[in-house]
Amino acid sequence: MNQDYISRPATKADAKEIAKLIAISSDGVAVIEWAEQAKQQGCEPLDIGETLYQNSEGDYSYKNATVIEKDDAIAGMLLTFAMLPGSARDESNRPSENDKNVFSPYMYLEEPGSWYICGIAFYPEYRGQGLGTTLMQLAERQAKQKRFNKLSLVAFEKNTGSVRLYERLGYQVVDRAPIVPHPLIHYTGDALLMVKDLAKTV
Repeated sequence: MNQDYISRPATKADAKEIAKLIAISSDGVAVIEWAEQAKQQGCEPLDIGETLYQNSEGDYSYKNATVIEKDDAIAGMLLTFAMLPGSARDESNRPSENDKNVFSPYMYLEEPGSWYICGIAFYPEYRGQGLGTTLMQLAERQAKQKRFNKLSLVAFEKNTGSVRLYERLGYQVVDRAPIVPHPLIHYTGDALLMVKDLAKTV
């Protein structure tokens, strides 16, 4: 990584920046959920996200995030956690093109027993510097430390730049589901479940 950048575990004070970057990495999906709660509570969606990532427990916690900084400003972040062992995806629960639940594809596209890359994102001015690869490599080290043999993530097939990066790093598409259209979601087509099997890599 460029010596101008440092990576560190996120703190509770980083919760708002984490929420901003999760909004970017999810391409709108996270904001949909936050917006529904914000409407009920009379606040902004980002306020809901900030409160969520202030949690010290659970998957969606600042404790599961790593941030990259330059000159004391957060440039990007990685959010990872364990996808615990469980039942494999049930074909009967596969979302259809007529599904109305915007979250269905992402609830279906899970790889039990994997180290899950929930979010990875950078602000625009910090992109194109190889930092994404750096954080993906960090996720792989985390998986090995936690004794997981697989990593998983969900990508949008039309986000071709990200898909190419993941494929270059050894991830393969193992399943897909149609995206439920929504004004806040930036892509159409399919969401892809991509998995890297560490047992098959040298």
